[in-house]
Amino acid sequence: MGYEVGESAGILSEDLISALEGHIKDNYKFNSRSSLLKSDPYYNPNPTVSDKIHCVVNVLPADKFIFMTDDLINKLRSVRNKASDLGIPQVVVMTMVDKACPEVNCDLQIVYRSKKILKNMQECSNRLGVPMNCILPVKNYHEEISVDMKMDLLILTALAQIVHFADDYAASLYEH
Repeated sequence: MGYEVGESAGILSEDLISALEGHIKDNYKFNSRSSLLKSDPYYNPNPTVSDKIHCVVNVLPADKFIFMTDDLINKLRSVRNKASDLGIPQVVVMTMVDKACPEVNCDLQIVYRSKKILKNMQECSNRLGVPMNCILPVKNYHEEISVDMKMDLLILTALAQIVHFADDYAASLYEH
């Protein structure tokens, strides 16, 4: 959500970049037709460290990533490139690995050995420019009626990586 493309769809790249830099105040209502102006009361001209984004997390479906349009990929890349320029770490949480690979659906423990998941991660890395070690596969809770430790392990591993990247970035901001 937010990355939709086309006329009057999604959040504008300019606003996403302003959010990265901490220029958007709380309660701002994103507008798909015009970006935030410096004269707007929701524009933050002097962002603090806590106003800035500390890690960009894109959540993309493993089973549908290959069908994403070039326009959508270009929008993701433009924000990613700006985040890279700013030194902000980025990860992709690749969801629905069970839908993308029948073997993983049967045994979640093979997610990192699955050729299909590896291929999808490589495609994601190539199209977005995100390193492979920043693409984190997870399975969504959607039909389960009880906690699944294998699912939780993947989700918590992804969360730990995100927190680690964000913490390192925040620490680097305080050093400057």
